[in-house]
Amino acid sequence: MNGKSVIRRNIEWFQKSGVMRPADGFWGVGERICVVPSDETAGKICAAFPAQTPIAPGVVALEHRRCDCCIQTAFMFDLAADVLKRPALRRVTDEILDYLTRRSCLQETAETSPARGLWGFANPFARQIYWTDDNAWMVVLLLLLAKRGRPGLHACGLAGARALFRHARPYLDHVIEKGKDVPYPDPAVVLNGLQLNPHWMGLVAMACASAAKADVQTPYESLIRDYHRLVLDGPPAHDVHSSRPTSTGLPWSLSEYAYLTLTASVVAQACPLPDVIHAARHAADTLCRFQEKDGHFRSEHYETPNAPHLADLVYTQNWGTLGLYHAAQLFDSKPYRAAFRRSLTFLASIQDRSPEPHFAGCWRGLYDTAKGQWGGGDLFEGGQGSIYSGWTNAPIATAFLLQEAGQTLFA
Repeated sequence: MNGKSVIRRNIEWFQKSGVMRPADGFWGVGERICVVPSDETAGKICAAFPAQTPIAPGVVALEHRRCDCCIQTAFMFDLAADVLKRPALRRVTDEILDYLTRRSCLQETAETSPARGLWGFANPFARQIYWTDDNAWMVVLLLLLAKRGRPGLHACGLAGARALFRHARPYLDHVIEKGKDVPYPDPAVVLNGLQLNPHWMGLVAMACASAAKADVQTPYESLIRDYHRLVLDGPPAHDVHSSRPTSTGLPWSLSEYAYLTLTASVVAQACPLPDVIHAARHAADTLCRFQEKDGHFRSEHYETPNAPHLADLVYTQNWGTLGLYHAAQLFDSKPYRAAFRRSLTFLASIQDRSPEPHFAGCWRGLYDTAKGQWGGGDLFEGGQGSIYSGWTNAPIATAFLLQEAGQTLFA
């Protein structure tokens, strides 16, 4: 496996596929390329994501500039400039960051707004909504990019962290006082994704840990401590998606343990509380226990087709790979490091070699390991036909880049 070759191919996919136009990042990066399925899923995708550009028969670029997809891509290009010794790639990072901070109007800055400091879902979008996971990635990567030579991003990142804390703390208070099975009743909720899943609150905890040392006025550690005392017990009964039975018999799907391996490892490095360390080790052990021989993790997430032979690259394999990398660094663990390398080898082996520029060098959303090809079906936001810029391609390339550079997402 040649990690730098894998990275080069993925960089070329971003620049030539049509997911990022113009290719210098001036207008950010689109959410994904979509191979439009020929069933009712297609209608749902088109209705929810109307900003589209056809790029080939049956293939469109979904042009919504999601804040998290943009920041993940910007961070990946910044790392690639160093690893590939191509400083010109840093210009793409600069353009995407300028888009986010100057042209997108995605961060709410009005002091009187209950959403102040939060980043909206996407531009263009009919109405602005706010999600915990998107905002958490904005905080973590803005603060890391600030440390990588862009100090002007620091205040922007801290504003997002304070906003997340402001909305997430009352939710956790409710869970502690009323119990997780009592739905959160706040009628004034601004922030979506106030849920115990590592996908949601785990990422919030990671953002809080990233900001904690720079913002001692905000009691982030209390949120981090309380969340990690709750998370391993699993989802509330009223969460119809996350509470359904898993193939492992565990309370969370493997996707959630993939997220938790990453988030708890990053949190533990900054805030080494016993409950956090335990959660990180438990999640990483779970991934090692259920990793298949070829390195993939079975698909269990509710937004993608499920089966043991399917590898989900939108919600599981990507985050599990990054998670095992950070768990191996945190615990100096040979088993975690070996599991990370198996996953990395698997990802390198399935990287798309198609001649079409909208495929060449990418990772699509779902891989059928039994057939040795992309497959398994499509759902609204996951499956073989969803080729995400962030969430799939940028995070997977970042795993290769961090390995090559010997760097981490640790605060």
